[in-house]
Amino acid sequence: MQPAQLAQLRPLLREDFADVVLGSILLVLGLAALGLGAVRARSTSRPLICLGVANFLYGLRLILETDLLGAWVGIPELPAVYLIVFITYVMPLPAILFAEWALGRGWLSSIRLALYVQTAYAAGAILIDAVRDPGTAMGINNLMVLFVLGILILNGILHLRKNPGALRAAAGTRSGRVVIAGSAVFLALVINENLVEAGLVPWEVSPEPVGILALGGAIVYAFAHRVFANERRLAAISQELETARRIQSSILPRKMPEARGIALAARYHPMADVGGDFYDFLVSDPGLGILVADVSGHGVPAALIASMVKIALAAQAEHAADPAAVLAGMNRILHGHLERGFVTAAYIYIDTGAGTMVHASAGHPPVLLWREAERRTEEVRQESLPLGRFRKAVYSSRELRISPGDRLLLYTDGVTEAVSPAGEPFGDERLRALMASSSAGPDGLADNLLGRLSQWTGRDSGEPCDDDVTLVVAEVWRDRTSAFP
Repeated sequence: MQPAQLAQLRPLLREDFADVVLGSILLVLGLAALGLGAVRARSTSRPLICLGVANFLYGLRLILETDLLGAWVGIPELPAVYLIVFITYVMPLPAILFAEWALGRGWLSSIRLALYVQTAYAAGAILIDAVRDPGTAMGINNLMVLFVLGILILNGILHLRKNPGALRAAAGTRSGRVVIAGSAVFLALVINENLVEAGLVPWEVSPEPVGILALGGAIVYAFAHRVFANERRLAAISQELETARRIQSSILPRKMPEARGIALAARYHPMADVGGDFYDFLVSDPGLGILVADVSGHGVPAALIASMVKIALAAQAEHAADPAAVLAGMNRILHGHLERGFVTAAYIYIDTGAGTMVHASAGHPPVLLWREAERRTEEVRQESLPLGRFRKAVYSSRELRISPGDRLLLYTDGVTEAVSPAGEPFGDERLRALMASSSAGPDGLADNLLGRLSQWTGRDSGEPCDDDVTLVVAEVWRDRTSAFP
């Protein structure tokens, strides 16, 4: 830029400096609100977008009205005037939409009526000005703005009367006080601007841009404050969930126990970061006890109860060979401590020396027993009450013979109740068929089952399920000399 041009712009800069600065701030504020609205959830994106458009349009109009921009950029005067009046007609619309978001349709749908009236006026005014001269339809613009403001103020007062605690609650927070102050400044200066333009007051002082900036800045501040506060809360919750996940991981067995004549595999996939499923073992010479449990509910509350289940099971170590006694003892410990929750559980004790498996259930899905010699799957089922709800619940044990090569599957209902995209559950029949078709060892069967569930539900193996999924596979060794007399 030549020195002569700079000398020409200096007086214009001094004259329009305030408008250029305020207009630039409003442009940036509008873009910031639009950016926040683009990345936020739908419930908060609409008010931010309305606010961003209103601030951007007002800032753009403020800059276009200065002589500095035309002299510097070289914008012809007539297109700039057309753009200014068109912006003036349209600018109230996002403000009305913002008010409708905050207050609803209003008394007798008056806010929605104001939106329709302003839309009709803006469309008609733009058409008239396009055909004739810019500003031809501007004569009643100030009265239209006063009409819209009157409706919004009336509905704001009615809203506060219906919700008397809203203003008190807002005044109790820093962001609320900022919005109240910004709104008061905005209303006072905008009303003053339109009264001055309509010639209804004797003075000519009209710092309306300051009011627009005060309100826009206050609302953007409030939204930003809420966003960052929510982010901090989410970060705290994520940290607490990670702690809960580590705690739950610590209550699950770190490795499979060594038991004579038994090969084991276990899989645990919670639907969230933490879940209510649980499995554990009681090693008791000469056999091994296996428990799989399912706490009602999900998430952290269920995980806390699962930790109680571990403690209750550990207290039954002396009864490890008696499944009915184990469940009865756990029920006594859990009763009265689960509020409305409950726990279903299946417990088996395998004694490869005696060639037996003893089973007891507390309202849990059946244990599946694959009999290698007969090539068939058998359901080991017992009707019983869940743990924790009934103090005098009675549990019974059932003993079955087992042979080398037999496999046992304990699982939670998240396996059979896993649904396909069409809404069909995986079901017992498919589980039994998979049990019969798998010739791999315990780890192979467990992985095949999880893979089949992923295919059935249409989810990747790492995606969360609709319910917690837990399973334990136990296989009797085929080497008779090491396991059976």
